Amino acid sequence: MRLGTKENPRHICGISGGKDSSAMAIYIKKNYPEIFEKLELFFTDTGSELPEIYDYLEKLEKYLDKKILRIKADPNHVNKFKVVAGGDESNPFEDLLKQFKGYLPAPNARWCTRTMKIVPLEQWIGDDYCISYIGIRADEMFREGYISRSKNKNIQPILLYQQDGLVLKDIYKLLEDTIGLPEYYKWRTRSGCYFCFYQRRVEWAIMYKLYPNLFKESQNYETEHDDGRTFTWVKDKPLTYISENAEDIIIRYIKRQYKKTQNKEQFTYSEQEMIELVKNKRLRELIDSWDMKKLHDVDGENKDGCNVCAV
Repeated sequence: MRLGTKENPRHICGISGGKDSSAMAIYIKKNYPEIFEKLELFFTDTGSELPEIYDYLEKLEKYLDKKILRIKADPNHVNKFKVVAGGDESNPFEDLLKQFKGYLPAPNARWCTRTMKIVPLEQWIGDDYCISYIGIRADEMFREGYISRSKNKNIQPILLYQQDGLVLKDIYKLLEDTIGLPEYYKWRTRSGCYFCFYQRRVEWAIMYKLYPNLFKESQNYETEHDDGRTFTWVKDKPLTYISENAEDIIIRYIKRQYKKTQNKEQFTYSEQEMIELVKNKRLRELIDSWDMKKLHDVDGENKDGCNVCAV
């Protein structure tokens, strides 16, 4: 029987490199082996991910003993996507940015999601009938992923976490018992492109310190346009503001979040010790302690973001 029909559907699961989607693949392997055996895992690779994302995907592949297909946008190809190996370094964002005449994506103009995530996914699926397993938890009844609101009638969403009653603490436990959390959670609240416009100013400031080359690339996208126009990633602020004030941005954030924290015993360092680490150019020590994540968690989960990336 042909694969991709209603009688013999494809079973797919998108991996973003975040906790919920990664845990979904592990959960299916542990609890639904008959599904896992035929499950197709895919990652829509923008070519602009943090290094930690790729490291985590490799770690997940080894644990699952199953390949995660890399699907990448190819705006110059008739199919609009290509399947690539892990070593492919093409960057479709640069070609797409030219098509959009230098206009950077923003919360009200998320062309990056459409062109680098949704279109490649839809083209890869084609007309095949698919069952898609989506990592939306039982404590996220308000949240929708792309496929759960898609008009594509050939895609049937399955929300296993909601069916089985899994909430945030269950996801953390599942990952702690297997491959751990993604390393970027030490300082960042979400997966996605390194220049994601949804990230907080403090995350931009930390990226400037940890990945100055990626920060510089992000700056170039703001300024290098033939017609002289300038668009910015952060509302009303160029990234030069972030780089010139990075230390102060991080310290102000530490003070604000630490003050809001009720359980201060959870931290490895005191507020003043955190500040001293930043001032003494020892930010990596603070990051590796996971204290920055605990400061982020004071506000709860970051719910901003594109639905495809966040699933």
